[in-house]
Amino acid sequence: MEDGLEETSGIIELSGQVLCMRWNPGAVVRERDAKALMHRATVLSAGRTLPLLVEMTGMTWIDRRAQEAFASSWPLARAAIVGTSPVDEAIAGFYMARHHPAHPTRFFTSKDEALAWLSEDPALP
Repeated sequence: MEDGLEETSGIIELSGQVLCMRWNPGAVVRERDAKALMHRATVLSAGRTLPLLVEMTGMTWIDRRAQEAFASSWPLARAAIVGTSPVDEAIAGFYMARHHPAHPTRFFTSKDEALAWLSEDPALP
């Protein structure tokens, strides 16, 4: 896993100055997936603290240990979670309330609004 390309249920890429994470259709996200994607984000960030856009569409379940890993400290300025359904919003809300991510995190139903928030001054909540 030296380059962070271990097979996972999702993918993370760098688009400009934003890390973008999305899930394969029907993804069940486990701790190993979270850790592999976090490692890949660290490689892509190359020492910079960047914002993260997470597209929930496609995910069917995320286990507790994966949630804990994603909520831990890693080099992110902030994270925007984008979902399209009330279920996505409930999952994101539970994640944020239960795990208190180490970086500012918000849920959006619009990718454009999420990207606008990510581009704001990271010193703002």
